[in-house]
Amino acid sequence: MLTCHGCMRHCLQTIIGDSAFLTTVSRPVLTSSLNNVSLRRSYTGTSYERSQAGQEASQSRSGNGLSSERRHEGTGRDENGGKYAQKSSREEKAAIRNNQPWRKGNYVDVSPRTIERKKWLDSRGIRPPPSKKEKKVARTDRDIRHNLSYLNDPLKLADFVRQTLRKDDFSFAEEVVRAASKNTLCVVSWNHLVEWQLSKGKMNAAISTFNEMKKRAQVPDAYTYTILFRGCAEHKDSSNALAKVMDIYHGMLAEKSPVKPNTIHMNCVLKMCSRAGNIDALFGVAAQFARHGLAAPNNLSFTIMLNALRQEAVVATRGSFTPMEKRARVRECITRSRDVWTDVVDRWRKGDMWVDEELVSTMGRLLLNGQEDDWDDIFSLVEQTMNIPRQVPKLGTQDRARIEPAQQSQELEAAQTSKKVQAEGETPEHVLYSNTHDSTVSSGEKFEVIKAPVTKEDGIAMYAKPGQNSLSLLLKAALQLNLKAPATAYWNIFTKTYLVQPDGENFHSYLRILRVFRASTEMLEILSQMSSQDMEVKTFRLAMSTCARDKRNPNAFSNAGKVLDLMTKNLPRPDIQALEQYLEVALDSPARAKTQNAQGEQILRALERLNPSFLNLKAAMQFTGTAPEFKTPQAQLELIENIIRLASSMIRAFDHLMNKALVPREMFGDLTRQRSKISAFITRYQHMKSDMAKSASRSRQSTDSERPRSEHTASPGISSGS
Repeated sequence: MLTCHGCMRHCLQTIIGDSAFLTTVSRPVLTSSLNNVSLRRSYTGTSYERSQAGQEASQSRSGNGLSSERRHEGTGRDENGGKYAQKSSREEKAAIRNNQPWRKGNYVDVSPRTIERKKWLDSRGIRPPPSKKEKKVARTDRDIRHNLSYLNDPLKLADFVRQTLRKDDFSFAEEVVRAASKNTLCVVSWNHLVEWQLSKGKMNAAISTFNEMKKRAQVPDAYTYTILFRGCAEHKDSSNALAKVMDIYHGMLAEKSPVKPNTIHMNCVLKMCSRAGNIDALFGVAAQFARHGLAAPNNLSFTIMLNALRQEAVVATRGSFTPMEKRARVRECITRSRDVWTDVVDRWRKGDMWVDEELVSTMGRLLLNGQEDDWDDIFSLVEQTMNIPRQVPKLGTQDRARIEPAQQSQELEAAQTSKKVQAEGETPEHVLYSNTHDSTVSSGEKFEVIKAPVTKEDGIAMYAKPGQNSLSLLLKAALQLNLKAPATAYWNIFTKTYLVQPDGENFHSYLRILRVFRASTEMLEILSQMSSQDMEVKTFRLAMSTCARDKRNPNAFSNAGKVLDLMTKNLPRPDIQALEQYLEVALDSPARAKTQNAQGEQILRALERLNPSFLNLKAAMQFTGTAPEFKTPQAQLELIENIIRLASSMIRAFDHLMNKALVPREMFGDLTRQRSKISAFITRYQHMKSDMAKSASRSRQSTDSERPRSEHTASPGISSGS
């Protein structure tokens, strides 16, 4: 009430009378003095008045009165006082402000009225309720006192901090570690704090905690840097994280640094450079590799480097470059990878490191992005590192030309051209190129066979162990080079000699090679070796397409029938594309028997075997609402289209039987009835398909119309801001 001038005037008029009206001269002075003193109640402070500063603040009220008197005197000063009078008044105000202990600079910390109010509450035994901050501080102090036994034992403290962080109570764990850091070395507890923040994606907060750790005389150990580098490597903003980590890494390289970077730290930094796509920074870190010691690289270091180059090559092929620029970028990556491999072979030969399958496969998959000579070097790479001889002669040799007809014609043309040019007294261009290429490529870049290091205990050569990854690499190289015999030889070596159990990717890679070379019988043997877990939809599509390509084989239809049996046994629902290919095999492949109606009987057999699968697909179409893969209208529409396409293929098969007279005429009536049923099915579901297409288009239009509406609502703000 007293803060309102009108209310105060009415109160004074009621108590004293009309003669007590304030004059226009004294009113501003009084109101200004009232505005300087806070009239609002404040219960948010602490027991500041009990301290010596609070008592001095209560005693300095006389200074306030003095200042008010000086202000009254200042109102009647001469107007000609000028700047000197203003300066003296400012100095007096500053001196008075400095004598007020409740002020901090120009901001009031605790006002005198607040102090008197709290003294009045204390005299009556009344305390204001504590604030949330006071409750939190009191709880933290109480919990810290409760866990004082942990503060002097680093091991118990680390366990307590880890259990607290599992409850996501980071603030309390941080306060406990800060309290313990005054008297105890608790580096492990600080490591837990940094690791928890990095696990939550708080990279900047983790780096701040790391810096606070050093300020509190807690020297980070090697594991601290490992946690920091690994966490930053998993951060989503790889470019920003790389800049911060490189600063910390360069600080470790300083002479006064207590912790020097080791192989684990270097691998983490290399991984960050790879994720950020900074190849120059990656090779800058690799230039600091030591030959021996803790900073020497291992197989994982070179694997990270080769993976970064491989990723760079893949990005180059997908970028908006010209074909010539793409080839140049890929060639540059492969050239740098060959230089890296030279260092790998040198260290491996001297026994400084060991080579594993992952490193070999990484180098080989990088070569798959190259050209034909790079693909051929994969066989030499496996021979060099795994001691598995090449199953095909090297590219460019006479033995290789004998097994490749296309290579024979190229060699013949090259020989004729060289003879013609030499007769004219010139040097062929390809000879010049081959000489320069051979002179610049070292032995390590050529993947020559070397003598592997031997263990001291057993005397066994330290070759890489073959596995599923290297087998997949060899099969892909053979597929790109169109080599079946070497692929079969490598398959037998890995599965029978080294007892490697192929996985699904190995089986599918080998099935692709068999499809190219139309080996349906061998394909059936591979399918019999596969487990039901490895069989997928693409497995039977590859198998059926192999039989379709091998249509000149009299056993192609029987092989396709066995594939159909495996598909109905191992898949919950038959694949429509595989069923269409099965019917295509029945129509195109010659019949094994030489009778008059053998081809017709083969087609009838195919239609008879397709009938149960067709009924299952019709049932699946009627109960699409229960299947999770057919929840959307687009998926249901696609299923109907595929079934209609299969039904149309069956109708064509019936027409082919009757038009070509491949069956006796007595069977035409039965075939016509079956054809009519399928035709009626197609007609009925064509209307359903059109209705579903309209509903799907309407739903798509509604979703598209909602997006521009949201954009239009946001556009006025954008236009006004621009």
